[in-house]
Amino acid sequence: MSRSYWRAGPKSINMLVVTFEVLLKPMISIRQIEVMRAVLMAGSVSGASRLLSVSPAAVSRMLRHTESQIGYALFERTSEGFVPRPEVRDLLEDLEAVHGHIERIQRRLSYSERPSEILKIGSSPGLGLNLVPRSLAEMVRRNPDFEFELGVLHVDEVLPYLEYGRYDFALTIYDLDDPRLRIRTLAQAGLVCVMAEDHPLAGRKSVTLEEISRHDLVGYDPQSFQQQLIDRLFSERGLVPRYRARCRLMSTAHTLSREHIGLTLLDRFTVFGQKDPGVHVATLDLDHWFPLNVVSLSKSPLSQSAEAYIDVLEKMID
Repeated sequence: MSRSYWRAGPKSINMLVVTFEVLLKPMISIRQIEVMRAVLMAGSVSGASRLLSVSPAAVSRMLRHTESQIGYALFERTSEGFVPRPEVRDLLEDLEAVHGHIERIQRRLSYSERPSEILKIGSSPGLGLNLVPRSLAEMVRRNPDFEFELGVLHVDEVLPYLEYGRYDFALTIYDLDDPRLRIRTLAQAGLVCVMAEDHPLAGRKSVTLEEISRHDLVGYDPQSFQQQLIDRLFSERGLVPRYRARCRLMSTAHTLSREHIGLTLLDRFTVFGQKDPGVHVATLDLDHWFPLNVVSLSKSPLSQSAEAYIDVLEKMID
């Protein structure tokens, strides 16, 4: 038998050493994979930390450790956030597959300890003030064993939080256009004007933007979804609104209006069924409608528990 295969030259030996170095190189952990995916989804360390429910410092440490381990940077740090390098973009499908398997394992383990399903619902802030809590209360009355988790989602958080499995579906008034999402519109509602009960316009069932522009207003962050819409509506009529105050949340604007700071504009879903002493709500003469959307991943059908709750919600707003 020939024994020539034992006689390796220097080049062959070098190739063998490199091969062993690659094989013996420490593999990255599942946690590192989850951190890579979270930063890729959120586009920032702070966003990834919210997805993972850990501190931004912990995400940064894990990311630096992973980059040091593999020998190159995974993301370009820019003023616009963390931009994935081509190597990371090419891994997205694999990262999604690993994440999906982890999610299934976690669900099966949790089900073995808790047979009852916990429905995880994300809601845009305004819907979470009245409509969603009322519908959840009705669901609990109908099914005393019903359990849920409710969180607030802003427009830029809907897709990453759904893809990361933090919520089963989201309830929003946002128009979202993404092939990864399935949108089901349950109803539509217009804008209303909220004011103190003794405001000069409080005796009116309906008011116009022209009338509103003559009074102080409570507005929102200029970059927010609702403020950009309101600004556009005023601009289309050649009106310049007069803002005395601005705030981030609709609930805060509602309270400031009650305290005579100024008028505020909200979608009717936000004040659904609300009987707040000291507040008057008037409709607006506008043909603009907000959708009440159920948003879920197109690849993930909703559970029976989710469909049962959505049915309750839809009947409540009929």
